Amino acid sequence: MKKIYFFLIILCANQISSQIKISKDLSFGNNGSFTAEFNSSGTVINANVLVLPDNSMLYIVNKADKNYILKLKPDGTLDPAFANSGRLGLAENNFLNAVLQGDKIIVNFGPKPMDDNFYRDSKIVRYHANGTLDTTFGTNGVLNEVTESTNPAALSVLVLEDQSLMVTNSNTSHSKKFTADGQLDYAFGNNGEIVYDYHFPLGQFSAGKIATCDVSSLSSSVYSFFNLNSLTQNTVLDLNVQACHQYNGFPLQNKINRSTRMAANGLVFSVFEYQNYPLADFSRLVVIKNEQLDSTFNGTGFVTSENNEEFLDSGFSQDIFVVLNQKSNQKALNAYSATGTPVQINSERDFKLLSGQEIEMKDNYILVNSILPANNQNGTRVKIDKYLVTQEQLSTATSALKKIMVENPVKDFLRIKNAENAESFGLYNLEGRRILFSSNVENINTSNLPQGNYILKVKLKSGEILSKKLIKN
Repeated sequence: MKKIYFFLIILCANQISSQIKISKDLSFGNNGSFTAEFNSSGTVINANVLVLPDNSMLYIVNKADKNYILKLKPDGTLDPAFANSGRLGLAENNFLNAVLQGDKIIVNFGPKPMDDNFYRDSKIVRYHANGTLDTTFGTNGVLNEVTESTNPAALSVLVLEDQSLMVTNSNTSHSKKFTADGQLDYAFGNNGEIVYDYHFPLGQFSAGKIATCDVSSLSSSVYSFFNLNSLTQNTVLDLNVQACHQYNGFPLQNKINRSTRMAANGLVFSVFEYQNYPLADFSRLVVIKNEQLDSTFNGTGFVTSENNEEFLDSGFSQDIFVVLNQKSNQKALNAYSATGTPVQINSERDFKLLSGQEIEMKDNYILVNSILPANNQNGTRVKIDKYLVTQEQLSTATSALKKIMVENPVKDFLRIKNAENAESFGLYNLEGRRILFSSNVENINTSNLPQGNYILKVKLKSGEILSKKLIKN
């Protein structure tokens, strides 16, 4: 058979940054960290961060006995002008989350079970930016949404571009649309009801298009995209039948959607965790673009963690994905470009952390949010670490084209020419798992590999990483 070669070509002047630098912002809080401690009567269940347009932030802390919203100034200190010296206490134990509506704070409380086993008392409350109740919203500041949902965590609030609200309060009933001041919008849909199958709203983009994720689907793997002005037309993306939920062509059953987010441009990305014995546990970052799995991301639409490495959360900004991961007890950050190639952090794969549950990523910084144990091992402290992020354009000794020739299709050996600038070679299956690795171009034996499609990744000595699909005959 005639040998056919393809060229891996990179023009240095046009290369996207292949390294970022991360450093602690020592001007934030106390040497780069803000820490808050609570009494030990109730464990911290969850904590998350909302960043305001002026880079101040709301720290939402959900405890077993009481809940709080803390407001931090951009420098990481409590804002004394907010509520009670920077802390707003919420006595209700069914507090779920908070979202921003312009300069207002929308707090939603999920339905809680009553003696007759119905779920009641779900409500939405709006506060001013200073933490005082906004009585112009709903009825004296409160919008009551009673529901008989069997899923008390189903209540969600999405603030649309016109500041109106899309409220989903059940996984069996339709969502409703409210005006910006909390009144049911009877002129919309069916007397304010969005006659559309329930999906958890992720966000709004591109002229009214809404992205949603179905929480009642298997591991929240069904996404939908619809327009508020045309509710009968929508695009459904079922990841359960996609390659991202497969291993060697077989579907993976035990999966958990750990985190799903949406970027301002409509890019949707999810972190899934897989536990399918006898396979080692692993995770994947799955990227959806233009309402379908993004084939430009790693050639497959996803990247796969190493064995027994968990992806906990992910953020996206400036064409860089940053993933918070955990292996054993060690937390770390990884980075990937918008095309799924690994991006080094401070010249290393991992940027190691002491703690972390989730991250919030902005254009030039990352907030790492942690729940910390006290002496009794219950989580009663929370912490935000702020890291500054800069992108670095890696230079090379020459601006000439680098050309690496690889025989394709592949037979018993992977034959590569002009590889003097290469540091290592990795061969991956289409599920994103590395199956061969070598630093010696002369000794890559592929005779035992089954026929099929693979992805070759070549790491150059400069740190740049190139990839190409291969066929094994």
